[in-house]
Amino acid sequence: MLSQKQSSVDIDTEEEDSPPRNSNISAPTLTGVARLRKLTKTLTKPRIESSVISEKEAVPEMVIEKKYEPTYRMEPDRNKRFSPARVKDLIKAVLSPLLDNYEYSVSSTPNPAEMTLRLPDLILKQVKTLEFERYKFVCLVSMGSAGDNSVRLSSRCLWDTNLDTCVTYTHTDKTFYCTVTLYGLYHE
Repeated sequence: MLSQKQSSVDIDTEEEDSPPRNSNISAPTLTGVARLRKLTKTLTKPRIESSVISEKEAVPEMVIEKKYEPTYRMEPDRNKRFSPARVKDLIKAVLSPLLDNYEYSVSSTPNPAEMTLRLPDLILKQVKTLEFERYKFVCLVSMGSAGDNSVRLSSRCLWDTNLDTCVTYTHTDKTFYCTVTLYGLYHE
């Protein structure tokens, strides 16, 4: 009797796994339905918990930069060439209103460290309005107290002597000095 029950069970499982032969529509099997449910649970399960990471952190914003087509020019147009005199006047115009009444001390607001971080951004924004074509800029600002102290700053660059240049402007006061060096580097 035991062998007859086993054979009938085997026949039943074979019938469940195989689709009916006479109909065009196949019925899903029990194992197929179970596999489908498991798959949909894994696909719909959130991978990042919203309480831990916000949506902005999970998907960073993309910054699209301007890409220029190659022009095969080896130097800029004459009217778009870096002008040290114009840049020096512009740096003086930016620094004078900010530093004429500035009190140089650690307790001043903003303190000298904050000023050396803010000034390059202000200067670079103004220099970019001059629209020098295909130039990259590097701005260095240093501040120190005036007096018997001496400071020497030096820099070395690898550049094209015909197209690349730099401008240095020093604003002095009774209590401090501020030296700005701006490099204009032509980028083909």
